[in-house]
Amino acid sequence: MVKGIDPVSGGELAITLSIHKVRAVCRRSAGQANDEFADAVMGMVDVAEPFVPRVTYIPEGDCLEFVAAPDDYYAERIDGLVTVFYSRQSGEIIGSLIKGIKGFCDEIARKSPGFLIEIKAGPVQLSHLFRARFWTEATGEDPILVATYRKLIRVAEEAGVTAELSPA
Repeated sequence: MVKGIDPVSGGELAITLSIHKVRAVCRRSAGQANDEFADAVMGMVDVAEPFVPRVTYIPEGDCLEFVAAPDDYYAERIDGLVTVFYSRQSGEIIGSLIKGIKGFCDEIARKSPGFLIEIKAGPVQLSHLFRARFWTEATGEDPILVATYRKLIRVAEEAGVTAELSPA
């Protein structure tokens, strides 16, 4: 995937290239001028929709993946539940992976039954899940973990993302 800026709207675009199509164009275009080659390659790309922050449930791992920006990222596990995605460009938090989400919701329901109000009626704000984790674990002793959870909550609130959950 190649990322760039849409010259008309100024928004970010993601372009998917099929390596097989590009190789075929390269073989056919060996004697063409640079502009002709560029036109041939660009004729093979699919332009994706502008990026929108998202939360995706991945049933194979019973996890929620949250991506707030289209940046390349690296991941760092911060505790037994949450892995944080950091932008390679800015170093800022741009998402996360919450593993074992159903078990986590069951645990929260046992520790804080009132939380069921948040998840029973439909989509839940992702920031509520981060708060629930923070409030029910002994994370207050680690200032780095506190700062990371605060940033996760802020990024999730700014993205306005929700997740469809239902108590088990």
